[in-house]
Amino acid sequence: MIGFTRSVAIELGAHGITVNAICPNHVTTGLGAWQNDFFSKALGLTEDEYLAAMTSRIPLGRPGLPEDIAQACAWLASAQAAYVTGEAMNVSGGEETH
Repeated sequence: MIGFTRSVAIELGAHGITVNAICPNHVTTGLGAWQNDFFSKALGLTEDEYLAAMTSRIPLGRPGLPEDIAQACAWLASAQAAYVTGEAMNVSGGEETH
């Protein structure tokens, strides 16, 4: 997906169109809640134990919130990001880096 984002950014740049990717990490939405349940059971942990272990790996100390992702999207869609294209923005609290 990141390669596709970069290729399309190159193709559309001449038309003034920016193309970027948001790379979120764990966000407890409906899918995130399912993952919490699935992986805690798979690892033989309670959900609280699983969440504590996951949170301990995130430098900012918490899973993501839907608004964290929304704010990154809003910024990329704003005039402030007019010269940003072909990027893969990690919104992961520092856990993921590309």
